[in-house]
Amino acid sequence: MNKRQITLNLAQIVAIQAPAKIKYLEWGRGTGKSTVLAYFIVMMVKYMPKATFILVGNTYAQVLSNTLKSTKKALEFFGIYEDVDYVVGSSQGKRLGYSMPYEKPNHWNNIIHFSNGTVFQLVGLDNPNSSNGGRGINSSGILADEAALLDQEKLAINVKNTNRSFAKSTIHGENPFLFSETYVSSTPLTKKGKWFTDAEELAMREPDKIFFHKATAHWNLDNLRPDYFEYMKQSYSSDVIYNAEMLNIRPKEITDGFYPQLTEDHYYTNFDNDYLEGLVLNDVLKERESSSFNCKQDSDLIKSQPLIISVDWGANINAMTIHQQQDDIWRVLKEFFVKSPKILDHLFLEEFLPYYAPHQCKEVYFYYDRTGNNRVANSKMTFADQAKEIMEKNGWTVYMMTTGLNPSYMDKFRLINVALKEDGRGKMPKVRINKANCPNLIVSMEHAEAYDRGRGLEKDKRPEQRKGVEQEHATHLSDTFDYPFFSRWWDKFNGSGVGADDMPISSISLVS
Repeated sequence: MNKRQITLNLAQIVAIQAPAKIKYLEWGRGTGKSTVLAYFIVMMVKYMPKATFILVGNTYAQVLSNTLKSTKKALEFFGIYEDVDYVVGSSQGKRLGYSMPYEKPNHWNNIIHFSNGTVFQLVGLDNPNSSNGGRGINSSGILADEAALLDQEKLAINVKNTNRSFAKSTIHGENPFLFSETYVSSTPLTKKGKWFTDAEELAMREPDKIFFHKATAHWNLDNLRPDYFEYMKQSYSSDVIYNAEMLNIRPKEITDGFYPQLTEDHYYTNFDNDYLEGLVLNDVLKERESSSFNCKQDSDLIKSQPLIISVDWGANINAMTIHQQQDDIWRVLKEFFVKSPKILDHLFLEEFLPYYAPHQCKEVYFYYDRTGNNRVANSKMTFADQAKEIMEKNGWTVYMMTTGLNPSYMDKFRLINVALKEDGRGKMPKVRINKANCPNLIVSMEHAEAYDRGRGLEKDKRPEQRKGVEQEHATHLSDTFDYPFFSRWWDKFNGSGVGADDMPISSISLVS
């Protein structure tokens, strides 16, 4: 590896010089997280030739599509280049004359192999036992990207438990990277990430062992556009999201939210990692938006069953969620959205239809905001008609499910939160949301507040009124959850004893 002079920002220097082997870096967007991770990779390679490390993400799909891509770019900053200094997902390192690691992997699909024999195994917590992952690993250190998304228990059992191998690495004497752990993330937006921020208190109790550092892009202004913060402020749907992502101001826990019974127990991940591992890594990364990333990667999808789709339209965003009722479980499988200047057509033609092209049952039950039944100016068709026409032209059978007037917010609040509580009332299904495929839906629901304007309880829709900004964290996606769930379960909950499964399509109750 060639020597070169590099310049790091103050936050990166502070993190690098911290002597504690366990580091938590709560850094806002633009602070330089990818660069500091790449620095640690370079140093781990230098100090521990032939050792094995883990680079972990929330899901294997995330590691392939996001973490690895940014890591490659950051390594180039340090003069480390793919196919010269390292190879990814390939056994070609031996042919190029690379040294072999002390513990040779069974196969190389998820391996970054450096020329001196050091390897990093790419592990997703959704299936850490795949591709050499999980409890069989003997590693000498851990790097975690987007750490606030990680499941603390899975991280402990399937990854931290492997950080035990000396791998003959003590040849360099006192080794600052042997058994090191580095967790990097922006401030968590959901309850799931509380374990990450709780580490700040652990660091106060054991400063010699644990280092916790908070920083924002103010530490990195020399590498950013002069108006970076002003520019980014226009890109967030609310001050809460901007303050968390950019300024490291932790969101308050919403105790008076519209979904107070929603907890981490309602979330899950279920990718088909055999399918993902069968893809050629480099081809996938070059074609991130290609058909490789489609519903074939989703193990929670029943391929022979129709889809329930729900759409919320708007001038700034068109949002959609995909559902299936599977026995006694109501699954939210996937989210999609497009923002202005893209329109409704793009939501279907660029998002939904390509992703579900491999789905075997080309039938959808179509729920949506009732305004979709209003005539569009200068057109004989409604938004709902337009969406139906697009789907039918692409071979889908569409059952239109929305008519009539909105139910009250109070009725929706009662129904949904009784279901989320799972105490057996109303004979409703358990709600389960795919957290990897629906990250913005979860933020939308966890941050949806309830308030009373003198007309009874309502969902606070004011964040939607900010024009020209990203709206995926406002209440649009949460509304797409409400539409079909209320329609299918209100009558049974309200005492009629009749649910959606007992009724003809034309008789299902009205939605908002």
